[in-house]
Amino acid sequence: MHRALVISSVLALLFVTGCVQVLRPYNTPSQQKLDIQTSSPANCVVRVAGAQTFPVAADGRVTFDVPRLPRGCDTYLFGVVKIGDGSPENVRVIHVLRDGKVVCKLSLTQLGRLPVDAEGYHILVLK
Repeated sequence: MHRALVISSVLALLFVTGCVQVLRPYNTPSQQKLDIQTSSPANCVVRVAGAQTFPVAADGRVTFDVPRLPRGCDTYLFGVVKIGDGSPENVRVIHVLRDGKVVCKLSLTQLGRLPVDAEGYHILVLK
């Protein structure tokens, strides 16, 4: 009897809590380096957070600033199981444009996973 009461109380508590959202901290503003390898890198620009644009040099290299991005919320089911990630590092705010059209969207996390050359440039190969 006591065990059934405890189990039913725990289940009732879980169903009452529903979803919980936790506000994430802001990202740290940073400077990033990208080496865009394509047949015509001078036709490319990098746009960050829909605002600033950075031209790509003829050798394909570009250095750009990533500002503080809007922070999101993590969502937890019943306050325990994470079902949504609102980290600003996972939002695809880095857009590579060629001839005015977006050809690649990257998040800070995805950028960090790209290979890095000896000078610290993340290498992005565009076809």
